[in-house]
Amino acid sequence: MSGKTLAIVGQQETIMPFLATGAEVVYVKKGECVKVVEELIERGFKIIFFTEEFIDELSEILLNYRTETVPCLIPIPTGRGKTKLAIERIRGVIKKAVGADVFLEEK
Repeated sequence: MSGKTLAIVGQQETIMPFLATGAEVVYVKKGECVKVVEELIERGFKIIFFTEEFIDELSEILLNYRTETVPCLIPIPTGRGKTKLAIERIRGVIKKAVGADVFLEEK
C-alpha cells in the first residue's frame, strides 16, 4: 500500500484548524463519510482521523478494519457527541500500539 499517511475527515467547522498540520483535510456532511473514507483508503492513506459524529455512519468500515494495522481509523472527540465512545476507541488503539493502558483512570 502506497500513498499519503494522514487524512482528517469531518465537518468543516470542526476540522478546519487541521489544515495547518499538512494533513489531507476533507470536509463532509452526514451521509458522505463512508464514500470519502473508502476513497481515502483506496488512495493509500494509512491513518484516518474522523470526527466522532460519524462513528455510527462508519460502523461497518470500522468493523472491517478493526484487526488491521493499516488503515488506522481513529475518531476525534469533539465534545458534542459520543465523546466517551470516541475516547474509549482512542484508548484501545493506543493500548494496542503500546501494549499497555497509558490513560489515567478517573476516580
